[in-house]
Amino acid sequence: MRILVALFALCLFAVMPPRADAAGLGQPSGPVVLTVHGKIVQTNRGAVDAFDDAFFKFGNVAFDKGAAFDLAMLEKLGMKTLTVKYDTWPKAYRFEGPLLRDVLKAVGASGKNVKVYAIDGYGAEIPMAEIEKFDVLLALKADGKYLGLGGRGPTWVVFPRDASPELKKQDDAKWVWSAIRIEVE
Repeated sequence: MRILVALFALCLFAVMPPRADAAGLGQPSGPVVLTVHGKIVQTNRGAVDAFDDAFFKFGNVAFDKGAAFDLAMLEKLGMKTLTVKYDTWPKAYRFEGPLLRDVLKAVGASGKNVKVYAIDGYGAEIPMAEIEKFDVLLALKADGKYLGLGGRGPTWVVFPRDASPELKKQDDAKWVWSAIRIEVE
């Protein structure tokens, strides 16, 4: 009888869908540099707390659950490189970070748009179709150095504009730097 119960339990767990919690993401062990919320499945943190999340509270940010990433978690998604020379920049820069679509895949994003917000509250909407079409990078490094606060970090949305004539016409409004939060809509 015990064997039958054990087999039944194994079969039950084998067909159950994965839980929408930290089991898939893990917990950050370092400082959180990015929080994703909205239409996502995989989460590892709860709602905005008035005390612990004072900066979010100050900016009137509210959500019931989210996914918090430290640098190691973002790097674990796979570091890609992209070299870009924007017209007004003094030189080309080599960026490193995960693809934005890989970050969104890790949290099970299902929206049609994402809004990426900088630490100062600036936000830009990016259609999910654009994120799927182009290798948009969530840069963590520029020329081998981590992006720091006050210097466009901790993350920066970078489009592969040099690889696509279509993107060369696009302004840099979607290139959110000092990005700390993504809302999936």
